[in-house]
Amino acid sequence: MRSIPLYLFVALAACTEAPPVANQAEGPDNSVAAPSPLPTPIAEEADSNARPRPGELGTFRDWTVGCDNGLACKAVALAPEDGDVPSVLMSIARDPADSGGMIVRFTGSDLPALPLTVAVDGKTVASGGEREDERTIRLTEASARTIALEAVNGTRLTVAGANGPAYPISLAGLSAALRYMDAEQGVAGTAQAIVARGGSKGSLGKRELPVIRAINPAGAPPPLDAALVDRLRKEAKCAITEFMDEPPAAEAHALGDGATLILLPCDAGAYNLMSLVYVAPAGGEPVLAQFDVDAGMGGPDGPQTLVNAGFADGVLSSFAKGRGIGDCGVGQNFVWDGKQFRLSEQVEMGECRGSVDFIPTWRARVVRAAAPAG
Repeated sequence: MRSIPLYLFVALAACTEAPPVANQAEGPDNSVAAPSPLPTPIAEEADSNARPRPGELGTFRDWTVGCDNGLACKAVALAPEDGDVPSVLMSIARDPADSGGMIVRFTGSDLPALPLTVAVDGKTVASGGEREDERTIRLTEASARTIALEAVNGTRLTVAGANGPAYPISLAGLSAALRYMDAEQGVAGTAQAIVARGGSKGSLGKRELPVIRAINPAGAPPPLDAALVDRLRKEAKCAITEFMDEPPAAEAHALGDGATLILLPCDAGAYNLMSLVYVAPAGGEPVLAQFDVDAGMGGPDGPQTLVNAGFADGVLSSFAKGRGIGDCGVGQNFVWDGKQFRLSEQVEMGECRGSVDFIPTWRARVVRAAAPAG
């Protein structure tokens, strides 16, 4: 999806680099990039007060697929269950109406040199490409559609660079994944479909994104008192010192309405650092922050614990890794509305099978204001 902006995760000493959640479709590729830029304030735009309902992912053999609440969809190739992780993997994304644009991306830590040549069953179907970053190459919309239409009926796809070997990508399950995409976007059986196309013109579906009125971060936070941090850790029974002789320091950030965000590292694993989230009103005592969804590794019966958390440009991020290489898990971005943190973006990968090209499942349109929303 991509173009969802969500890439802000922190790399910690105890963890490998975290992926991003950003731009509709660049999932955690370790370049995963900084949070979305702050939108221009539009004071008259009302908050939707929508309850986040992230989309669900489906897996069909060697492909997984999902759509977000705006009907932007993405299918991602996986490593075969009985094989090694390929050097190169692939994804196919399609935007909703009005654009309906398609993007094919190839991802890997050692990508072939440009231009790429893509072949299905030995027949060249596309060439070219442009490098988005050191781990991602994308092909144009015209090439993407051609690749998708050829691949759904093929048995073998390969991608080769200017001077190198041809890397195979499994097509097992691709047809079912793209059929799922067609159905979710409302074009199954039409000329707009990729699989089982029909004669009717068809029109890609689209849903309006909910609006969140968030507060523009401003000002500098007060310095954190060491005694306060120690007290909070003791009250929360943090186990961080069992894993680290010198745990990461607590962080304080201004939220823009006089309140201060406190990120308190509290527990750790081999590749995840868990932090409690507090908000201290101006001149007041810190209290555990409220969220509009279960965040990080939090649940309905306990405090929300963000994983590999970070805060920048008014965006609070969490990336809960399923395993150390970061090829599965959930990335979330939140913004502050004066009362609670609201989910503005979410990306997911439910299969730990080599791909760091995460699938966006939730997006909101953030409108910034100088005063508390509401």
